[in-house]
Amino acid sequence: MNTQEALSSFDLDPRLFYDAVAYSTDDYLYIIDMRTDMALVSENMLRDFDLPDRLFEGLIPRWRDLVLERDRPSFDESIDDLLSGKTDEHDLEYQVVNRKGEHVWIVCRGLLMRDDQGEPVLFSGAITNLERKGKVDAITGLFMHEKCLQVLDRLLARNRMEGGILLLGLDDFSRINSLNDHAFGNGVLRQFAQSTLRLLPDNATAFRFDGDEFAIVLDDGDRNAMEDLYRTVHAFANRQQDIDGVPYFCTVSGGIAMIGEDGATGLDLVKHAESALEESKHRGKNTVSFFSPAMSKEKLRRLELSDRLQASVMDGMKGFSVHYQPLVEADTLRIAGAEALLRWSTEEFDSVSPVEFIPVLESYGLIGAVGRWVFEQAVRQCAAWNRARPDFIMNVNISYLQMLEADFVSFVERTLAEADVDAQRIVLEMTESYFVTDLDALRTTFDRLRALGIRLAMDDFGTGYSSLGLLSQSPADIVKIDRLFIKNIHAESFNRAFIDAVIDLCHSVDIEVTVEGVEESTELDAVRAIGADNVQGFLVSRPLSADAFEERFLGPDGSQS
Repeated sequence: MNTQEALSSFDLDPRLFYDAVAYSTDDYLYIIDMRTDMALVSENMLRDFDLPDRLFEGLIPRWRDLVLERDRPSFDESIDDLLSGKTDEHDLEYQVVNRKGEHVWIVCRGLLMRDDQGEPVLFSGAITNLERKGKVDAITGLFMHEKCLQVLDRLLARNRMEGGILLLGLDDFSRINSLNDHAFGNGVLRQFAQSTLRLLPDNATAFRFDGDEFAIVLDDGDRNAMEDLYRTVHAFANRQQDIDGVPYFCTVSGGIAMIGEDGATGLDLVKHAESALEESKHRGKNTVSFFSPAMSKEKLRRLELSDRLQASVMDGMKGFSVHYQPLVEADTLRIAGAEALLRWSTEEFDSVSPVEFIPVLESYGLIGAVGRWVFEQAVRQCAAWNRARPDFIMNVNISYLQMLEADFVSFVERTLAEADVDAQRIVLEMTESYFVTDLDALRTTFDRLRALGIRLAMDDFGTGYSSLGLLSQSPADIVKIDRLFIKNIHAESFNRAFIDAVIDLCHSVDIEVTVEGVEESTELDAVRAIGADNVQGFLVSRPLSADAFEERFLGPDGSQS
């Protein structure tokens, strides 16, 4: 018995039949009377998409407006084939925009019914949201890793060696989950994905990889086009965002592999893009790298570094040391204090730059233990120098991960007590972005530290994302202006005006200003003229061992010799 014979045995009310079908599926349903162009859509379709009503005229052109411009040519071709009589079936996968402005992957299937003369009578079908069917990532609405490989392999098969893959990784995404919760973190992932989709050109497709990684495949683009693609996403990510009024900040690193240069298969391209992304992470994050064969050697070096660093930590911090860079009064160059800076070297790795080994410490979860050791060394050294110079100040860099530790404040208090150091002699430094983006989460810890008498310094001011207006609301007691604004200050009117404005505002709310990276006498003269409190940089001294620092700067007059 065929379908028509089976249905003829039922006395069906079409309204009941429609309601039963609509109730039993999550798909969107549509029916179009082709003679009048009146359409009926299911309640969920009206709810999720910008349509005027459940019953209205002109569904096809209205729906076309919701189709992403990139997908409209294939949509138009399918509809033209229906109307011209080439086919009676519509079966197409594409993206549309929902009421929230999100890009949603769907499969639209329909059947066109004709009368005896072959004229269209009824067009009806169902639209499947691929997110709900597990075909795409439920959190972001993007296709996943496997689909990305298929797209890359298809591009490679054309033998047109243009285009590439940009792999994106959200920087310090674990911090967002730590400061809020996983539900908020999922919201960040979806917001990033959907915002990125709106920025992409028509020849680019985005995918969700594991964790906080995303991929964008660009068809028919050169290296400049790939870099421009990253810069577009980078510009969006380098702004404070919010979800339901809760602010957050999350930069993005990128790794690029080019079709025709970096791999013969999609899997090769993804693997090499991952190496390039890892390189960006180790270069300080929030930047992009192109893959090169040399990265394999660099990755091996990082693995070797991680092994030796872990061995150093397990062996009582063997190979680690603390050097001290002087902080001096701007007008007199009299010594005011020092910043404690971590150094590390072994027989295998002589004098490795902190720029190289500190990201490795962070990646392997070692920064907490090493950071506490640095703090203990710096406090003990401060105790010794306070005996000779009671007003000596010690600055110590602290990571936000340390600030999130439940016992961090008690650790600080205990360390100060054991060394018999007045808390007012200690300044804790954190980079500017954490004062801006994580202030609400860290405020309690900041308040407890300041209650002890410890002061807080906002490091690298001017390179991050705060504004002058936020300085008056910041818990920082000291602002350290980055070297970026000092270089050529005597010739760069903007840099001079910026520092002048920062100093005036800081002083109006009792915040001290230290200018970092002073290397030339002309730079010193300029920052003196606009009222900086303290300076730090190679003009005064590079970081020194404790013995060398004491010999040079803690003499009778307390000024550099």
